Amino acid sequence: MRRLSLAIVAFFSLCGAAVAAQAAAPTTPAPRTMTVAAGQATTIPLGGSAREIVVGDPQIADVSVVNDRTLVILGKRVGVTTLFAFDAQGRPLAGGQVLVTDVSADAVTVQRGAAASAYACDNRCIALTASEPTTSQPAPGQP
Repeated sequence: MRRLSLAIVAFFSLCGAAVAAQAAAPTTPAPRTMTVAAGQATTIPLGGSAREIVVGDPQIADVSVVNDRTLVILGKRVGVTTLFAFDAQGRPLAGGQVLVTDVSADAVTVQRGAAASAYACDNRCIALTASEPTTSQPAPGQP
């Protein structure tokens, strides 16, 4: 009976130690894709104090630090780059791909034949871009 009691106590002690070790281990945030339109900005909240910020291609996106727990990503030109934020011990706080698009997520593109127009819509729609269909001009002297 005494051996069984010792075995049960040892089992629960090991389980408690495993749970405590798992709780103490830092969790790495899963990489994610952050989307921002060129010329627009978005905020990224961090789960801790950032010490280092790394941007793969600063010609595609730039990062400003609002405070040690908030970043602002500015889309500069269309493309894909990466962004990582690390704490003082070098552990990742945030990271993943930054996708910079040519229009915002709230935009609508209307295709009319070969012509496409982009609109930003809220209570009313405002034209962002418009492209004219391309037509070939006949050479001089030809019908």
